[in-house]
Amino acid sequence: MKLNRNYITPFISLVFLVVGISGFLMLFHLFDGYTEVVHEILGLFFIICAIFHIILNWKALIIYFKKGVFFPALLGVLVLSVILIISERMSPPIDLIIFNKMVKAPINDAFRALDVNYEKASEKLKENGLSIEEATTIEDIWINNDSNPEKVIDLIME
Repeated sequence: MKLNRNYITPFISLVFLVVGISGFLMLFHLFDGYTEVVHEILGLFFIICAIFHIILNWKALIIYFKKGVFFPALLGVLVLSVILIISERMSPPIDLIIFNKMVKAPINDAFRALDVNYEKASEKLKENGLSIEEATTIEDIWINNDSNPEKVIDLIME
């Protein structure tokens, strides 16, 4: 199948619009829970569309390399990215702070704060092949069971 601008351009334009709007909504915490999944999945699709777009427009992009405008743009994006990453590290979002403290707190305290019944959570984890026996924190559960945090949290919160 031959790549065709008639398909790639509308896709990349529309996906760019949706990813941009969902990013804006996420920035202001509007429709949280809905926008994140749209932003992440369509962000991956945007990358695929962008690769096809670059392939289709490679000759035109070479002109930007020759004019010397690509590298200053690259430098600007890298500097902005580093500033944003450093800013995030210096002042992480409150939900990340709470999550990190919750998974490192004593397991009984964490379950109480989450309004989770220890026995029910233990049983649910056992049904899914995860042991809570040696764990003193929620983090210990996924470390001791060679699992991932998302799976453990999902099972505990069911």
